[in-house]
This record gives sequence, structure tokens and C-alpha cells, in this order.
Amino acid sequence: MSEYRFPVTRSWTPKSVLGHLRTTSIAGASPFAERPAAFEEEARTLLHELADDGSLPEEARSTALPARRRAGERR
Repeated sequence: MSEYRFPVTRSWTPKSVLGHLRTTSIAGASPFAERPAAFEEEARTLLHELADDGSLPEEARSTALPARRRAGERR
């Protein structure tokens, strides 16, 4: 079976990371739900400390494993 890898490089900012977190279920999960303002402020502080000139690079890789069904096979 063949495996195809696709590298993905993105650059985030602290603001874009926080915006992304707001769209995910983790930001609403306990213990964050009880203190959203405190969580966001702590996250913002940490992200600014980690950012290099305001940038947070992300290196990721997607992997695809193509497959075929046998002739006549159905789901």
C-alpha cells in the first residue's frame, strides 16, 4: 500500500490561536468554562512569551493511505 505525506506549514499569531481555541470544544470544557476570562488572559500571556517576533510556527504532516474496494464490494 502506498503512503502519501503532505507537509503543512502555518504561521499563527497569539490572537489567531485564541480565536481558533474559541471555535473548539476544548475552550468550553471544564475547568476553562468556569473561568473563561482568566484562561484567555493566561493563554495570551503564554503565547506572547512563546511567539518569536509575534509568530508561532506550526509544522504538521497529513498522511493519506489510499485504498480500493475489491470489485463488487459494497458498504
